Amino acid sequence: MNKTILLADDEEDIRDVLSIYLSDMGYSVITAEDGLQALEIFHQEKPAIVLSDIKMPVMDGIELLKQIKKRDPHTEVIMITGHGDMDLAIESLKLDACDFITKPINDDIFEIALKRACEKIDLREQIHAQNENLHQLVQEELHATRRQHQQLFNEAPCYISVQDRELKITDANERFKQDFGDERGVYCYEIYKHRNEPCPDCPVQKTFADGLSHQYETVVSPKKDQPYNVLVQTSPIKNEKGEITHVMEMSTNITQVRKLQDQLSSLGLLIGSISHSIKGMLTGMDGGLYLLDTGLQNENIDRIVKGNATVKLMAERIRKMVLDILYYAKERKLRLTQINTAEFALDVASAVETKIKQAGVSFKIDFGSSMQMITVDTSQMRPALINFLENAVDACVEDCSKDAHEIIFSVKQDNQSAIFSIKDNGMGMNQETRENMFTLFFSSKGHKGTGLGLFISNRIIEQHGGAITVESAPDEGTHFTIRIPSFGVQA
Repeated sequence: MNKTILLADDEEDIRDVLSIYLSDMGYSVITAEDGLQALEIFHQEKPAIVLSDIKMPVMDGIELLKQIKKRDPHTEVIMITGHGDMDLAIESLKLDACDFITKPINDDIFEIALKRACEKIDLREQIHAQNENLHQLVQEELHATRRQHQQLFNEAPCYISVQDRELKITDANERFKQDFGDERGVYCYEIYKHRNEPCPDCPVQKTFADGLSHQYETVVSPKKDQPYNVLVQTSPIKNEKGEITHVMEMSTNITQVRKLQDQLSSLGLLIGSISHSIKGMLTGMDGGLYLLDTGLQNENIDRIVKGNATVKLMAERIRKMVLDILYYAKERKLRLTQINTAEFALDVASAVETKIKQAGVSFKIDFGSSMQMITVDTSQMRPALINFLENAVDACVEDCSKDAHEIIFSVKQDNQSAIFSIKDNGMGMNQETRENMFTLFFSSKGHKGTGLGLFISNRIIEQHGGAITVESAPDEGTHFTIRIPSFGVQA
């Protein structure tokens, strides 16, 4: 506590006596002979206790009390009054004076008044200290809690972002920042999918609308990696009024799960779809065996030859189908052979040329004049490229916005790769189709497509160490560029 006391009284004798008494009690005393002088000293010294006579020249004690309380409400003021000034003494109490004593001053009463003033100051300082300690404890607890929450937020094994009503990201955890960048203030659909508008059935918008949690499965595109399959879960963030101000979106990477499901689904679908074909082949083999048996019995050479040819054909088809099953059950080792790139491309073009002409589509080829050799598994690469060409045909047939359509199939070769280009001016693809076109069972053809063709073709290209780039826009056609290493896949 500050042990300085300001004593204001216009009577010099009273100032001297009280100064000696207060000094003996351990106080440092500053005196003033009127209220104005006392106020100037108060502004400079800021004493904790003021003793003031009520009646003084220039500025009386009541006005001094008002000015002191205005400047520092916590300063304790004890008023000194005569017997005829009781009304003014009471008024001073109403103005928040600590106490008043009457002249002549009784030592015991004076000491009690000082003690009461000191107790009030001590109590106030204790309360202030306790409040400071409590505030510090609360702040430390808040900081610890925030650190724990931030640690949980950052170390959660999923992508977490916080979005406002405009779908702008206001915060994100470390995993999100690592894969998508620290892009606060950017729309989520721009970061996740490189779109220019919100995704259809956006779960964040639904949560803002009904306040409930929503789930959504989609494909997102990180900055430095292949697209991910993610399972999205949303949760509302509310203010103290219960109003939804933001939505937290948690996205779990389920790519590996989906790949496993795709493999199992693919195998199951293939087995189911080929079982009918195998049954037909077995029936054909039964017919061939019948021709062999009857030909041997009747010594009919023509029937024997025909039956033998039928059995061989059915056996070859069954063998190929069994190999296909094994291919999808686990990756089959490539049977690489060297072949002239132009000859291989011409063989692929020949396989689809009739279908393209029947569809009324112009077909142009450009294989260059000096093609080198390429090392591929022709039994796999051939149907993969044919599938891209057949998709180009379908895109042209489905496009009603143009009078004429064409497909350009070209090949060029550099020192490292053979580059196959398949370009059409058909219906083109939107962004969603471009991002999902190589996903198993995704098809933009409705009931006409199975969602297997491009998935299988992409898998074959990747197994050869190749890469596919796609340029496409609605009504502007599609351009596939397929780059295959000329000397086979590198270990």
